[in-house]
Amino acid sequence: MTRVNDEGSAGRWSPPVLLLLAGMLGLLARVWTISHTPRQGYAVDDLFDTLAWNLASIGTFTLDGSTASAHVGPLYPAVLAAFYQLVGHRPEWVPYLHVLFDIGTSSCIYLVGTRLFGSWTGAIAASAMFLYPAYWTYDPRIRSESLLTLLVSAWLWVTIVSIESRRLRHFAITGILAGLTVLCKPAAMLLGIGVAALAYGGPETIGVKTRSATVYLLASLLIVMPWTIRNYQTFGAVIPVSAGVGAGLWMGSDPVSRGSWPMSNETELQIWETAGITPLPHAYAMYEVSTDRLLREKGWARIREAPVRYLWLTLTRIFDFWIGNSYYLVNSDQGFVSGLSRDVADRGWLVAGYSVGKRLLLIPGLVLLAIWSAWFHRTRWQELLPLYVFPIGLMSGYVLFTVEAGRYALPVLPCLMVLSVAALAQVRLSRISVPHR
Repeated sequence: MTRVNDEGSAGRWSPPVLLLLAGMLGLLARVWTISHTPRQGYAVDDLFDTLAWNLASIGTFTLDGSTASAHVGPLYPAVLAAFYQLVGHRPEWVPYLHVLFDIGTSSCIYLVGTRLFGSWTGAIAASAMFLYPAYWTYDPRIRSESLLTLLVSAWLWVTIVSIESRRLRHFAITGILAGLTVLCKPAAMLLGIGVAALAYGGPETIGVKTRSATVYLLASLLIVMPWTIRNYQTFGAVIPVSAGVGAGLWMGSDPVSRGSWPMSNETELQIWETAGITPLPHAYAMYEVSTDRLLREKGWARIREAPVRYLWLTLTRIFDFWIGNSYYLVNSDQGFVSGLSRDVADRGWLVAGYSVGKRLLLIPGLVLLAIWSAWFHRTRWQELLPLYVFPIGLMSGYVLFTVEAGRYALPVLPCLMVLSVAALAQVRLSRISVPHR
């Protein structure tokens, strides 16, 4: 297969040197951020922490010590539980576990970039990922994004290897990683189906392709099904991974919030008030199995009543997935101009301008570069298809329900970084190849 050669001379610089330098800077940024960030007491952080400690101390996936839970996917709490068994109940140490996840992610992205475009592209993309501010500013939070990003990156790498080698054991490993990713974040289910479709590319016979896809799907099911059976036996309902579909359908069909995070506390409270489930006994009561059933019925009813509106809300969430809503951009849900004016009054033109400029330029710039790169390398589209399927697949799993700007895109940003670096590297090589007179 044809690959772009990015191995031109770079003087004293080399991919290992770049990785070492980026690694040192990224670690310093993370240590400084962790040491200067107070403990985050958000409801989601406490939810994961409680589930993990109960799992480590009493061996049960529960919030209150007795009632079984299906609030979230089990993988991240299980990993935290294993961590707590080693170090004790020290949630303040969890950010350092996230740093290890980031190192693993960067390694996977290096392997992806090197395999597709060469070692320089791999090294620059991996360095960009490790230095990208959103990753190390999320590390102090007890959230699943760091683990999810590692799983998605490893899944991407093994998918590329599987498609090239066509060995069944590689497809089995791909399926195992797919199952683990789904257990971490159920929104990855649609992506899992998209990866299965990738097995049908290439010149092999339909029998060989079907065998590969079957091995992949069976491996995925062997990972996920035990937890699905546990949920059915416990709750008497088919819950593949976790409850929350009902909450997602109700929020995703809400015309006021559009199911787009972040939002004001007043807006969130209004969502649950209109659903008739307030007052909430605790911050994550909407993910109780019984409440989720009620919200699922109400959500489907509202979608059937106005399907075109729901489709439009879903399309707007695609924009929010990558760019963000006005509350994310300017800390206000009263419109962009009004929010920006208030932000300027609170923090001054310099800080407010930098904040909104960063959010309007960084990820949109990566998206545009990735699209340009896809066009630039269009003759290799089959080989590079995983880099397109992973962002679109994970995004599709989210936008049907809810999105959170600046957070939900983190696991697939490395795909855009690889494509962007490849495009810029090709431009540089094209300039070098132009003869000078």
